[in-house]
Order: sequence, then structure tokens, then C-alpha cells
Amino acid sequence: MIDGVARGLRAASCALALLATSAVAAPDAAGAWRDAFQSSPADYDVATAAPPPVTGTLRSRFAVAVAGSRIRIRVSNEDGAEALAIAAASVGKAAGAGFDAAPGTLKVLTFGGRRAIVAPPGAAVLSDPVDLPVAVGAALVASIRAPAGVRLQPSGGVTMAAADGDQTLADKLAGERRVAGRPPVSGASVLTRRPPRIIVALGDSITDGNRSRPDQPRGWPEALDRRLAARADGAPRAVVNAGIAGNRVLATSWGDAALVRFDRDVARIDGVSHVVILEGINDIGAGGNDRPLETADLIAGYRQLIARARARGIKAVMGTLTPFAGSFYFSPAREAQRQAVNRWIRTSGEPDAVIDFDAATRDPAAPGRLRPAYDCGDHLHPNAQGYRAMGDAIDLRLFD
Repeated sequence: MIDGVARGLRAASCALALLATSAVAAPDAAGAWRDAFQSSPADYDVATAAPPPVTGTLRSRFAVAVAGSRIRIRVSNEDGAEALAIAAASVGKAAGAGFDAAPGTLKVLTFGGRRAIVAPPGAAVLSDPVDLPVAVGAALVASIRAPAGVRLQPSGGVTMAAADGDQTLADKLAGERRVAGRPPVSGASVLTRRPPRIIVALGDSITDGNRSRPDQPRGWPEALDRRLAARADGAPRAVVNAGIAGNRVLATSWGDAALVRFDRDVARIDGVSHVVILEGINDIGAGGNDRPLETADLIAGYRQLIARARARGIKAVMGTLTPFAGSFYFSPAREAQRQAVNRWIRTSGEPDAVIDFDAATRDPAAPGRLRPAYDCGDHLHPNAQGYRAMGDAIDLRLFD
């Protein structure tokens, strides 16, 4: 009996994976589907126990990087150890700065024509499309009701709203409380008449963008996206953020290693032309996988990411690692590794292009440190001004 259930779950997972791959890629007379938002799924290998599952309605807020007429959302259980049962779901335009929906905009979401669906462990599910015209940068709210609960780990770095019962169609959640974790709504795609080329930002928390409020811009990828959207010339471009706080290139701990998640978070996306890789400071700060980190191993990991990108026709852009002197990670030996990695990024000629984030954020008086005006206070992560400086430092011609 157990073997039969396992085979059934594996078959369902394969079928759902096929749906997630084919549905977005399917041609449409009204345009093409493009990923407009991503929050890469992540589990966290942390010592603290996760809080109890969140039951009732769970609502997240996000902005889309693509304009269009229809939308569908992606719900992930790819890192789940148990099946995720969804009894109801909705999407609509956000109102104000919190988790309220603009009146009259919430749409019922279905999955294969049904309101309820079960996502087996390891699977993601796509909703059916709904009519919801959106502009570039439009803020949306998406809700799911999970009767058995959703397990969230507080290390996820994203603030969401939770409320009792089925409030997926409520403009304002009654008894709303804030929860932190990695949102199960892991993506959204938009049907657009002008399908842009997609730039994926692959990185850690400096890419994911630390923020204290859900309406704040997340980080440098969003700053880059705003600049690209404002550009009048050239083909349309959009930036999808695939950052995970705490992530590493070589080791799986806070989310799957970049080498593990590359296909899921980058290569599967329709229309992706470039990937910007800014990752490795956590490899240096936390060491290797059960052994001291060798700089050559990290560079070998970068070479694999570049090779896998090019095998899919994707240009690999490398970002230099930003300063971290004064942070809890710092030591002179680790700084020497950062400098060695940055020399390779700048001089090897192996990436298709280089963005010098180090030069954009370092303190001219103490180059191993973040510029004080850009430091959030932990000497590792930029603040909002620092993220803007990173986004402004990027030559838009890299993506022509």
C-alpha cells in the first residue's frame, strides 16, 4: 500500500511538473507568457525549530516586472516534506502599502478548473490564467487557503499576512497577523503582447534584498528593472529575482546550492537571455561543505554555472563580491579569498560580462568596507541607498 501511494505521488509530481513546464510555454494568440515574479523556494538548515504550521489564509505581496492582460501564479511545495493541500486561492491588485486588495480586483484561482489541488512533496502547481491587466511594477496580493497548514521557517526573509478561515476573497483580512518565511506563492507569469527578454538575478540575501516592510523595494535587481523599464530604446527587458538569503554556490544549507537550483530557478524560465550571478560571500564566510573552503573550488563552481548557462543559450554575467569588513563573517583570510575571487571575475575573461558591485559599494577610505552611507548597519548588507547604487552601477548595454 505504501509503495502504491509513493508511486502515485511520484506520478502526480511528474504530471504537475509537466503542467508547470508546458503551460507557460504554450503559444497564445494574445501574446506570450513570461515570468514576471519569482521567490525561489528554499528550505533552511537551521538549529531552531520551525513554528507550528500556518492554517487558514496566507497572503503574500509582490510586484510584477512584466505588463500584460492575464496572470497565473505558481505555488511551490518543492522543498516540502509533506503534501500541500490548497482549498482556495486568489490574486488581485494590492491597495496601499500592506496586504489589502484593491476593491473589486480579487480573482478566484483554479487549478485545472478546480478550486482545490494537492501539491505532492517536490512539486509545483500552476493556476489557470485569469484576466487581470497589470502594468510593469504593479503590486499584487496572492492568497491561498491551506486547511492542514503551511510550514514556514522564520529564516525565509519575507513578511506575509495570515488570517483565520477562508478569506482569500476578502479585500481586507480580518484579524490579520504578520508571519515570516518563504512564501508558497513562488512565482507569477503574465500574458504579454510584447514579451521581454528576461534577466535572472541569481544570488543570496544581497540579491534577495533585506527589507522590513512588504512594500519596500527588495534590492538591486528591482532597481535595475526600473531602469530597464524606463529605457525608451531597445528591446524590452525584465528582471526576475532568484535570490535566497543565506544561499551558497557550493553547499546546500539555506536553500539548495546555486549549482543545485540553477535549472529550476534560471534555465526553466521562458525567454531568459542573461543571468547575473552575485553569490559566494556565504561560501567564503561559512566555509566549504564540511571542510575549509578552497578558493579554487568556488571558482570551479562559477565555471559550472557559466557552462550550464551557455549550454542553454544564456549569457552569464558575474558580479564582484561586495565588501564585508566589520561583519560577523570577516577575517583577514576570508578577505584574501574575496579579493582572489574578485580578481578572477574581473580578469579571467570567462564570464560574458562583469558588473563591479565591489567598486560601486566600497568605502574609498577603507576599500574592504562598505561605504558608510550604503551600510545597513551589519557591515555586510547594503541599505536601500546601497541597493540603488548597485542597480545604478550596471551598464544597461550589457543586456543588448
